[in-house]
Amino acid sequence: MDDDRTFALESRLTNHGCYLQSVAVEGDAYRLTYQSAAADQHGEIPHQQVGDVVNDFRKLFDRRDWPVRDVEATVTALDDERLGAWRADADWFDALEAGEMTEVEFSQRVLDSLETA
Repeated sequence: MDDDRTFALESRLTNHGCYLQSVAVEGDAYRLTYQSAAADQHGEIPHQQVGDVVNDFRKLFDRRDWPVRDVEATVTALDDERLGAWRADADWFDALEAGEMTEVEFSQRVLDSLETA
């Protein structure tokens, strides 16, 4: 992934107390690892924060012409202890955009993918 795209994502994540550690395009997916200040404080990955990160990708897909791909995220505490992971499939983004899936259905799928360490 080029520096401009990495910076665009990093800037958005920082607004939510998330600190990008790595991001890459691998196959048909954006794979990222980020530290979460809120998760570190509470000992779990906040659902609202996952939604914020997903919405950042939606904006990048829509406004910055990023190709829609799966998003696979690993979340760590500030000391880099792995807390869990979540994903959002490209098909889900496409179905949401086409009106074939509601916001609630989309959010539920993302939250259902959440696994904790």
